[in-house]
Formats: sequence, structure tokens, C-alpha cells
Amino acid sequence: MRKLFTFLSAFALATCSLMAQDIDENYVFVDENEEIIENGATIVRNLIETNEEGLEVIYSGLSVADMGAASNVYLKMKYNITQIDNGSFQICFPMTCNMQTATGMYETSPGQIFTGVQDIQSEWFPTADGSCVVTLSIETLTKSPGFPPRYDHLGYGPTVTLQFVKGGAPEPIKGDVNGDGEVNITDVNAMIDFILSSSDNPIADVNGDGEINISDVNEVISIILSGN
Repeated sequence: MRKLFTFLSAFALATCSLMAQDIDENYVFVDENEEIIENGATIVRNLIETNEEGLEVIYSGLSVADMGAASNVYLKMKYNITQIDNGSFQICFPMTCNMQTATGMYETSPGQIFTGVQDIQSEWFPTADGSCVVTLSIETLTKSPGFPPRYDHLGYGPTVTLQFVKGGAPEPIKGDVNGDGEVNITDVNAMIDFILSSSDNPIADVNGDGEINISDVNEVISIILSGN
């Protein structure tokens, strides 16, 4: 058990160190006020509105901002739906709209944004009480000439997790640092990201000692190993 604990700690540290070094910050997520959202953050949305078609919808309010990317850079949004209790999740970016009703990994078509800030138009259309949890990540690409054109991977931008809630906020799960409803190795990675970025997000204080440090990483790993 101790060997497994040590391995998980070393693996998470190595993985997150690489992730932190590889983040392309030429594009970032911003909120409604165009404030930059920290990489790895979890945002809860529970304001229910009615759209022009009369459907209930919860908007994310997220946009992508160009922080000085080269003119020949394209991007697409990769998104992982880890929970969708009912209804559908929609994302429109950069030029096309995708609608999903099941968990899974998805991505938008590549394209360019032609303004400094572009709304992602990511929203959940709930049909009953529940939650929808989606993690979004930016991928940057270069476009090669030819027909059809070829898009080659350039880098990965920041990641943000959206937690849409209808019917009241869910009880928090201890150790669920990334807010996807489960406690696993991705929470260890998210925990180390919080430490590397000197975040003061209270969700990262897993052991409740008022500090965010390696002790919280160990606490998440203990939760994983105990199965609680």
C-alpha cells in the first residue's frame, strides 16, 4: 500500500509539472466581465433563464480571449461531459454548434476567432432537477495547405470545469477537487495544479487545516485508496 501511495504521488507530481509547463496561454477563458479564469478552476452555474424558444437554460457565461496568438493559429474546444442527469449540453465554437445528451469526450471543429473575445455559447438545457458537469480545454493547431486542409496539433491551452445545477447546490464530495462528482487521480493532478499556481480556492483545502499544500495531495490519495 505504501509503495502504491508513493507511486501515485510521484506520478501526479510528474504529470502536473509537465502539464503546467505545456500550457499555451495565448488563449484564455474569461468570464462575463472578461476577467481571466484560472487554469483548472471549477465554476458553478445555477441561474435558470428562458431562451427565445421558451426553453429553460443555464448559461456558462464563458468566452475565449486572444492574448496575442499568431494570425495563423487555429483552435478547437475539447470537452468531457462527466455528468448529465437530463436534458442536453450545447457548445457553439468557433463557427458551429454541437449538442450532446450523453457523457463522453467530444470536440468542436477547428476555426479561428476574429475578435479579441468570443463567446463560447456553452449552456445546459435541463429538463428536470440535476447536474451537468463539463470540462473544457483549448487546443491550438496550425493549418497546412491543401484540400481538404490538415490541422496539426500545436499545444493545449487552459482547462475549466463547468458545473451546472438545477434544484439546489449538491453536497460537496470530500476530495473532489475538480468538481466532476468523483474522486480519482484527476483530482490529485488538479490538487497539485492548485499548489503550483498558489491558489487559495477553499475546495483545495481537502484536510481542512487552513493551508493548501502537499498534505492535501496526500489526503486526496488516501481517499482514493480507501474507496471513500
